[in-house]
Amino acid sequence: MKNKIPEQIIGVESEAVSKISFDNKELARIHFKKVKKRFLDINFWELFAGQEKAEFSLRDENGNLILGHPQVGNYISIKVPLLPNRNDDGLDWVKIEVYEEEVFEDDEAVYLRVRPSSDPTSSSNKITHFLDSSATSNFIIKRSGKEISAEIYARNEVPNSKDKSISEKIRNKIVSVGGMLIGSKIQWEALTKGLIENE
Repeated sequence: MKNKIPEQIIGVESEAVSKISFDNKELARIHFKKVKKRFLDINFWELFAGQEKAEFSLRDENGNLILGHPQVGNYISIKVPLLPNRNDDGLDWVKIEVYEEEVFEDDEAVYLRVRPSSDPTSSSNKITHFLDSSATSNFIIKRSGKEISAEIYARNEVPNSKDKSISEKIRNKIVSVGGMLIGSKIQWEALTKGLIENE
């Protein structure tokens, strides 16, 4: 599924990959079901990413909370710690543009791609995120035989400065630079490790 990840063209890229191996394929299959459940419960990602990380919520086209699994067209709201968005609810928004599953005899995988978007609760079409719409975050969980991995690939990360006030531009620059250089990497590494952890 890595061939589905957009090409890196502009800005910054990063990746986080965590892996775990089992003694046999059956144990790996059983554990992958747990990993998949964790992955699809986006509202609980913060539990696996550790304390003081971003909060994620799966939302519908009207911004209402969804308790089910993600689908193309759904939104994810993100609450960044310490530097919340300056809009009323303090949230950044991304939209799910790709969701795919593959299942074979010895391999299975789930791929999710999100892109910065406007706030679905607002009539404005302005991107409500610290990155502009060229950026994507690409999430893959997969099992290959006895090995399970959780992988996140951030591509084309550029600060969002279009149609923003001076204070918004400063905030987006701080969050995006911090995210692209430090925070995002730490956030995603913690999430990938948490998702595949064998309790």
